[in-house]
Amino acid sequence: MSAALSNHDDNELFLSLLTGSQRVLHAFILKLVPSLADADDILQETNLVLWSKRAEFQPGSDFRGWAFTIARYQVMAFRKRRSLDRLTFGEKLLEQLAALAPARSDIFEEKRLLLIDCLRRLTDAQRELLDDYYKERLSGRQIAEKTGRTVDAVFQALHRTRAALLDCIEHGLAENKNAEDD
Repeated sequence: MSAALSNHDDNELFLSLLTGSQRVLHAFILKLVPSLADADDILQETNLVLWSKRAEFQPGSDFRGWAFTIARYQVMAFRKRRSLDRLTFGEKLLEQLAALAPARSDIFEEKRLLLIDCLRRLTDAQRELLDDYYKERLSGRQIAEKTGRTVDAVFQALHRTRAALLDCIEHGLAENKNAEDD
């Protein structure tokens, strides 16, 4: 399977690699552009380029590295289109950020997986509070009305829940580091 991608099975492999890399590609792009909406657009453009160039990808090679390179070029093309905007990064800073991002994608993924595990460890009430605030985008006042708490109590509970998540993630990172050292 050293030839370039061409058949149905190869396309399925490529699609699996592409979909499995969406979060890290988005995080990479988001480090290079100041806007979430712009990062979303650039990710879509990157996906189109990756798909159109899928026949050039060699199975067994570094897909993420290849995808990051294409994403970096898409960011550069975006920056060129927006060169008249006041809020753009300089080429040197862009290159430095692009060089750092692949190394940080592994830690991003590790933290994401730890967050999922830590969220499962929360009580139902804590998860519901986070869902109301972040997913449903309810205000502190709306949550207070829904739960019969004061607004202050809602924000204290949010603070304690976020602190518990942070502690859980940091503990998990420390455990993973200790396991690597052994």
